[in-house]
Amino acid sequence: MYITELGEFGLIERIQEGCLVEPKRVIKGIGDDAAVLPYHPGYLLLVSTDMLVENIHFTCETATPWEIGYKAVAVNVSDIAAMAGVPGEIVISIGLPPQAKVEFVDELYQGIKECCRSFGINIIGGDTVASPKAIVINITILGKVETEKVLYRSTARPGDLLLVTGDLGGSAAGLDLLLDPRPLNAELANQLKKRHLRPLPRVKEARVATEIPGLTAADDISDGLATEIREVAKASNVGALIYAERIPLSPGLKEVAEVYGKSPLDYALFGGEDFELLWTCRPEAAERISQEVKRVCGTPVTVIGEIVPPEEGLKLLYQGQKIPLPAGGYNHFKP
Repeated sequence: MYITELGEFGLIERIQEGCLVEPKRVIKGIGDDAAVLPYHPGYLLLVSTDMLVENIHFTCETATPWEIGYKAVAVNVSDIAAMAGVPGEIVISIGLPPQAKVEFVDELYQGIKECCRSFGINIIGGDTVASPKAIVINITILGKVETEKVLYRSTARPGDLLLVTGDLGGSAAGLDLLLDPRPLNAELANQLKKRHLRPLPRVKEARVATEIPGLTAADDISDGLATEIREVAKASNVGALIYAERIPLSPGLKEVAEVYGKSPLDYALFGGEDFELLWTCRPEAAERISQEVKRVCGTPVTVIGEIVPPEEGLKLLYQGQKIPLPAGGYNHFKP
């Protein structure tokens, strides 16, 4: 059997059996945006890690070293935000080709440190090795969250509403513009490219939202909205109905979709790397969460669907018709 036959998520399921040798020391292991461990009284320790590989997650032709470094940290911070936590420290392991220039590494770490300063993160160690074929950056992040505020993927329930922060599809559109430039308004193109290269993790938004009773589950939108909804539904053993017309599209997405012959909805559902947050909440809490996050952070929060019993499956309400939610989103080992 080849890895492509399993896919990324099938491979994770296959290897996670038997990983916890001492399960009493772990509150949540594999299967969420971050692992959760006991910490100080009243707090939990969050641990997550993400790897960026040259020509898979970035290219040196389409991103500056500063942007590569900044994003390497930001994607990790987003995992902590998904759990409603506060980021703390990171360790960095980096593999560099021997011919890499010192100036490249200097600029890379300028981007890393800038993102760290934005979120109050300390760099406390790591490892540096030779990598003969590609640049590899792996960051492990620690964070903390109050015991009563932590959010998981597995706690959504029928009757909850689905919410997203910000807007969707802009990062995938920006990636198209980076890889295959086409004539488009220069200001719009730069905004979408920036959306892909410099994501803004929603730490503050999550912290504000958890002050309001009613949030039930969360995930960050890294592999596309459709994939994240599937993850929440599977972990919580529920179904979901998504209102296609209510999904907030990034500004300019329709223009880009027309240029590339794609659907704006496809960008939003399957594009990935928006690093917005997907929340579920009790219906009575949705309006207050939306209002408070908008007031404090300036970030819109939109109701895009509802959680339904598992037997109803995953459906998309599109032009008045309920259709099965197509599979999609980023998968590292998809053929």
